[in-house]
Amino acid sequence: MNASNSPPIEASIDDDRLAQARQRLDRLELYIRSDPANGALLIDAFETALSCRAWNRAQFHLQHGQSLDTDPWGWRLREGDFWLAQGRYEEAMAILEALAVASARPPSLGPVLVHNLAFVEFRQARYGECAARLASVMEDERIAVSTPEIPPSPIDRALQVLWLRALHHDGQVERAMHWVMTAERHRLLDPYAAGIASLIALDASDLNAAQRWSAKASSNSAAGAPAVETLTTMASLALGQRDEQRARGLIETALRLQPTDGRLWSLQGFTDMLGGHPSAAIVSFRRALVGMPAHIATWHGQGWAQVMTGDLAGAVASFQAALELDRELAESHAGLAVASAMQGQSDDARQHAELALEREPGNLAAGYARSLLSGKRQDTEEIQKVAKQLLGNFAVSSLGKND
Repeated sequence: MNASNSPPIEASIDDDRLAQARQRLDRLELYIRSDPANGALLIDAFETALSCRAWNRAQFHLQHGQSLDTDPWGWRLREGDFWLAQGRYEEAMAILEALAVASARPPSLGPVLVHNLAFVEFRQARYGECAARLASVMEDERIAVSTPEIPPSPIDRALQVLWLRALHHDGQVERAMHWVMTAERHRLLDPYAAGIASLIALDASDLNAAQRWSAKASSNSAAGAPAVETLTTMASLALGQRDEQRARGLIETALRLQPTDGRLWSLQGFTDMLGGHPSAAIVSFRRALVGMPAHIATWHGQGWAQVMTGDLAGAVASFQAALELDRELAESHAGLAVASAMQGQSDDARQHAELALEREPGNLAAGYARSLLSGKRQDTEEIQKVAKQLLGNFAVSSLGKND
């Protein structure tokens, strides 16, 4: 994060925004030619160049700004931004660490440096280290967030967002929930950060908090476009309400922001199932499992989609994969019982149906497997009805954590 409190620029940018940023950069450079000592223009041009990945032009403005010697600390920090934006973390860390130990640096740079150093750790998937570094400011109530009367500054927001993402990725859900609840109680929770918190709440099975925080994030125009976490939560809740159209629209928007997100593809698969498109669901589930092969609910979803399309061998393999991850889940045994019964493997089907019912008396799929074993005709419509009913078990609670 640079001295003007804008976040480090490393996110993807669509073609339209890229073109607009380049046009803006062209205009700014025209202005600079007429006013080459204008520090504000140079900062704007530098940040715009980073946003459109014009590295040579960004470096030119960086060196120009440094040569003016009017804001040496700010431009040194922006040099770190220059490397961060390109994902060149070693160069960025060298600058940031030197600034962190510099005795003469302005105190106002402290939170920015903490954020940027933690940002590097986050991007390197060192989530625990990232959270530990941020804890020094985020769990100190004196400086963690703004007062309720003053809107959160850009650095406040960035710290909240990075803090919550680090805790979430590190699996520290309880710690994150405690922090968010405290911030909310004191009216200190930033709306954009609330969207991150909503997905944490979903993983904590607190659907009321997930609904409340996603609504806070999506209804606050000052927070900008919703975070992908906000969209994921809203899509999960819509799926839980069996609102296929709303869930699909939210997932499509989120996938444009994060096209390889396994959780989103799993949601897409369940939405396809809800809409009666099991073949499309299988494609979505397979894409989801590339990114999160240990997500049991996705194996369940794929297994039921394969049952619905008649790929019984594939269904057996999917439910077996789920069992390898956790042999105690009734739904895995029940799904395997149905697929085995439809294949005529009566002994396996009976064994897994009994195991499912031991763990969950009244399990719907296990009961269906027993009816198949008793000689009930395998009716496609009935199978689809059972599979759709099971969506109620998977839609929200099973689409929680990715592991």
